[in-house]
Amino acid sequence: MRKHRRPLDSVLTSDASDWTLGTSAEPPPLPSRGPLPLPQRPQLPQTPSRAPLSAAALVAVLVHTVVIFSLWQQFGSSPEAPSQPVETQQSFAVEFTPSGDSSQHQETRTDNTTATELQHFQSTALERADALEHTLTHALSQQAETVATHQQQLTSLETANTRMSGELATLSEEKTDLSAQLAEERQRSLTLAQQVQEAERAKAAELAGVKGTYDRLVTALQGEISQKEIALHQAKERLTVTILDRVLFPSGQAALTPEGERIIAKVATILAKIGDRRIVIEGHTDNVPIRAPLSTRFPTNWELSTARATGVVKHLLSQGTLSAAQLSAVGRADTAPVASNVAEEGRRLNRRIEIIVLPPEDASARFS
Repeated sequence: MRKHRRPLDSVLTSDASDWTLGTSAEPPPLPSRGPLPLPQRPQLPQTPSRAPLSAAALVAVLVHTVVIFSLWQQFGSSPEAPSQPVETQQSFAVEFTPSGDSSQHQETRTDNTTATELQHFQSTALERADALEHTLTHALSQQAETVATHQQQLTSLETANTRMSGELATLSEEKTDLSAQLAEERQRSLTLAQQVQEAERAKAAELAGVKGTYDRLVTALQGEISQKEIALHQAKERLTVTILDRVLFPSGQAALTPEGERIIAKVATILAKIGDRRIVIEGHTDNVPIRAPLSTRFPTNWELSTARATGVVKHLLSQGTLSAAQLSAVGRADTAPVASNVAEEGRRLNRRIEIIVLPPEDASARFS
């Protein structure tokens, strides 16, 4: 069995029943000293198995462990025996042989193992603490960055929310305005529809009136129409009475013949029933120049056509059935022929008076 040396003071204070002194000489008496405390196994702090230590708690544990280990190294080793005079000091060797079981050896080995573990723990504890501190610092830094990012996002969202609230309020106002405009447009559309309906009814009435006037003129001028001296033409609300000049005027003259006055009187009586419609009297000629002695009075066909149209207007006004505001006279000379002036038949048709009953003003122009 392996021998185990123990400090001398421990031997003196140990129980004699546990150890056997293996020496042939009796050692001289030693000065009495108090028993030294045996090294105690340091008690490691109990760590909860389910909650990890924080960096501050781990550092505190490490400091506590280092202090305990330092105390154990200071007081656990055997002190040197006090020096004695050379002449009285004798050399001797003390051997201790365990007499019982190996429990004391097992305890010694356990103490050595614990010391080794403590030394290893001490050497690596600071490294682990530094690593944990670095991890904690990195985590805190990431947390701060995350909080800053979230705060920035929250600020952006609040700004966007404020902007969208303003836009929503603006859109609400625009919607209200558009609703009001839509109501106005609907009312205007309804009003226009009513006006159009009224205009259509008036137009239908006008057409009926023009048609009635046309029919009455046909009845009153049936003889002249049959002889092709008078022609009637209706285009919607426009009514035109065409009378050849030979029926109304002598050749080269602008005064109405008695027959011409009779025909114009009939036309005035019938046109009086059309209301306040405007009436234009146009004078037309052929392209033959005026010769002397008539050229002294009518130098050109312009003067002749205008004088004949003016004579018809005067006779219409003399009947008292039409107002001067309704009538107007226009001389067209040979600018609007209805036939060719090459032959006499064409020239005869071009020499004419046209009494034109104009249609009322267009409904859409009146509405605008």
